[in-house]
Amino acid sequence: MASPLRSLTSVRPTPSRSTAQRPDLRVVPGRRRFAWFAMFLMVLVTGLLLGATYLHTRIAERQLEIDRLDRAMRTAQEEFDVLRSERAVLRSPTRLAQEAAALGMHAGEESEFVPIDPMLLAVTIAQTGQFPSVDEITPGSYARLDPLDQFRLVKNVSQEAP
Repeated sequence: MASPLRSLTSVRPTPSRSTAQRPDLRVVPGRRRFAWFAMFLMVLVTGLLLGATYLHTRIAERQLEIDRLDRAMRTAQEEFDVLRSERAVLRSPTRLAQEAAALGMHAGEESEFVPIDPMLLAVTIAQTGQFPSVDEITPGSYARLDPLDQFRLVKNVSQEAP
């Protein structure tokens, strides 16, 4: 039995050298374009992979920085809480009274308050956004004061020199 390959080749006549003509050669279009397209795709994919690697690296660096800042923030918050509790202990009325007694101080016997009409004060604060001086607490006369002037006002009212 003959092989199928031999049967195909046996169908085709074998040309002799004397009768053989030169084969018709021509340029096949598109192979070069395909090669350039394949090269372009390889460069594009390589660029995309490098870009993705760079982006991933930058994200990892940013995450490390965020973690470092988060740890620093937690440490600062804990320190703030400790300082706040120490401040509360230092400002407690009991401790202040003990320290004052140790320095020879005693509680005052009387206090003097300056009466001010609450409605007039409320209207003045609402219109100006600041506390008025004693001289300015008259209907129709309102002005703004800075903190130093407010301090002087308190000292003047209490009959003490600033």
